[in-house]
Amino acid sequence: MSVITIYINEKPVMLTDDEEIYFAPPPVHYKSYVYCKAKTEEDIKRIITICEKDEKLETALMFNNSMDELKKMFWDLHIISNAAGGVVLNEKNEVLLIERKGKWDLPKGKAEANETIEQTAVREVQEETGLTDVAIHQPICITYHTYKEADDKILKINHWFEMKASSSNTLTPQANENITAVKWVPKNEMKNFITATYLSLKQLMEKYSA
Repeated sequence: MSVITIYINEKPVMLTDDEEIYFAPPPVHYKSYVYCKAKTEEDIKRIITICEKDEKLETALMFNNSMDELKKMFWDLHIISNAAGGVVLNEKNEVLLIERKGKWDLPKGKAEANETIEQTAVREVQEETGLTDVAIHQPICITYHTYKEADDKILKINHWFEMKASSSNTLTPQANENITAVKWVPKNEMKNFITATYLSLKQLMEKYSA
């Protein structure tokens, strides 16, 4: 039994093979939701369209007895983009955040050919923040969100790692990636930045908020 949460238009969409989750009442804090037994790609397309167009919708759930089948149908409707990034901590236990397009974010980016996902994570953190000495401490989680490029639907799969770096490093935002600021944030101040980030990152960032 498992659940994968994919963010579509900033809405959490749960894919599950757990009947108890499917038949349980929806969380009370969701006023607008849609549930679906996803037996075909057309079922999935319908839910995706609703998520993209219905601004009042808050969440959705797709159920299939086979998670492998459900994932394959969803994945087949998208171009897959693998990416990696990091929650970077310094010796003061501060968290490194970047500001991009008016939102606070974590450094991350797309994998290049012949690159391991760990190499992608380190390279993207270095490029986006100016850090020169970054070390992976441990993997954290994988997040999923979709977006459009022209007529293509992209499923971005982000692999996240906890990393270590020194606060003595010079921080330089990568301007050509629309990054306007890079800063170390104490954990007890993280809640002030979480309110101005993407929904797909809130849960991850909350883990590092005191």
